[in-house]
Amino acid sequence: MISDEKLIRKITRHNDRQAANELFERYYRKVYAYVFRQCGERELAMELTQDIFMAVFQGLHSFDGKRAAFGTWMYRVAANKITDYYRSRRYREGLREVSLEDRETEFPQDEDILERLSQRETLQQIMEIVAGYDLAWVRIFQMKCFEEKTFAEIARVLNLPDNTVKSRYYAMIRQIKKRYGE
Repeated sequence: MISDEKLIRKITRHNDRQAANELFERYYRKVYAYVFRQCGERELAMELTQDIFMAVFQGLHSFDGKRAAFGTWMYRVAANKITDYYRSRRYREGLREVSLEDRETEFPQDEDILERLSQRETLQQIMEIVAGYDLAWVRIFQMKCFEEKTFAEIARVLNLPDNTVKSRYYAMIRQIKKRYGE
């Protein structure tokens, strides 16, 4: 298997489509799963994943393998795109409204529909709160909740003290609980 670095060189130096396809196929499922966990909707996850890969390929010339592994850099691009979405006018104006008919065909059992809708709406509300924080704070939340990293791992990746990571994370959690009266 060709390394990510060799594929990236082929893409940036020779505009190699086959290398781009291989890199895309190597990471698509992982990125899609990461995005889906944060938005809870298949179509939106597919759309955001496409946007992420477009940004990755457009910004590939700025990737510096000495600063981070390609996968780490790509997940940072993904996290930024997801945060941008939750901060966007499109999200805030509710342009993603899905009709009840569409929801019923997606989830055939009544109880399942209600539970999944409730979970999706709660997730979206939480991400809206989190998206209001600085990007460094958002990244802590995403890494802890969606990438399931430990505080020590997050601190190492973000080059922050463990206590800073913990205090920022728990400050966001307190804000979420306060907003929902728990």
